Amino acid sequence: MKALSRYFFYDLLLSMVINSILYVPRILITERYKGAIMSLILGTLIGSILLYLFTAALMKYPGKGLPEIFKLSLSKYIYVPLLLLYSVLAFIAGGLVLINFAFIISRYLNPETPSYILLLLFVIVVCFGAMQSSKTVLYTAEIVLLLSLPLLFFLILKALTNKHMNVDAIRVILDYTWMLPSWKSLSVSTYAFVGYLHLSIFNRAFTNVNSIKYRWLMPIFGFGMLLMTFMIPIGTLGTDGVNDYIFTWVSTAEAIQMKYAFIDHVVYMFLLLFLSITFLYTMVTWHVASQTISSCFSRKKPNTSSVNSILPNAISCGLVGITIITLGSMLGEDDLFRVSSFCLVTRLPIDILLVLTVFVVSRRRLRL
Repeated sequence: MKALSRYFFYDLLLSMVINSILYVPRILITERYKGAIMSLILGTLIGSILLYLFTAALMKYPGKGLPEIFKLSLSKYIYVPLLLLYSVLAFIAGGLVLINFAFIISRYLNPETPSYILLLLFVIVVCFGAMQSSKTVLYTAEIVLLLSLPLLFFLILKALTNKHMNVDAIRVILDYTWMLPSWKSLSVSTYAFVGYLHLSIFNRAFTNVNSIKYRWLMPIFGFGMLLMTFMIPIGTLGTDGVNDYIFTWVSTAEAIQMKYAFIDHVVYMFLLLFLSITFLYTMVTWHVASQTISSCFSRKKPNTSSVNSILPNAISCGLVGITIITLGSMLGEDDLFRVSSFCLVTRLPIDILLVLTVFVVSRRRLRL
């Protein structure tokens, strides 16, 4: 499998889309008068640097995942806790997305269905996908994104050209461009770029690949995506009114109308798109997390076709799935927002530590 560039971009695009729609706008909007726009600029810069360092380091180990790379250079007492911590964060990232979408479905489409029922169905589907081989997951990501991205760009175009778009509301926010950002807004902005970390497992599927072409496009696309998903809700819902909504982009889509055949509101197309992206993102993150955990305690080369390899992944995904269902039935929407914000704020230092560790290990290999 040699076409690393396009599959690498799929992972990045997936993270950018799901985080820009779900987490980034809602949290940045609460910081819109406290340097949110500057955080988009600095977040893009930091995220791009981490992306380049991480991918440059992994390109020196074609066909190897992060667990195999660490086993070559680090003590087990160092790399196992670090990989386990990363796995937990990956599980949490996918789980929070799943809970958020269950709340959205319960509120907008089927209010009478308990959230734990929806989460149970979602977890079953996601666990089945996460236990597949890395190549299968990548092929699935390609199919889903090729079908979803054109629809996403169409919805963004409709949002930019809808009659409720208030340019003056956006101009008000632009007056706060040069304010220094808070740690919270900066961390959230960089989180849109974390898709590069999925290469920690998917790099196993790529052999004879020494470079990734067109990486310079991702900071441009990422900044554009962050800026649009931050500005469009403000222009649609108002500078102050936008803060009254928990699921900001769902409310934005609900305010946009169009008249094409039987489709009257954009929100239904948006929720359909959100469904496919949610399942795909959770499947990818749980696949990476479960593979990382099983690799920490296995001395053999990963073989996703064997029962001994699939069983640990199934156990870890199952345990996390039960935890997510339990938390989803206990948390309210405001509680979920606070938990999500806390996880995003604390994740940035861990991501930096992981990237710098990989980069230092790769530099040591060059000297040897």
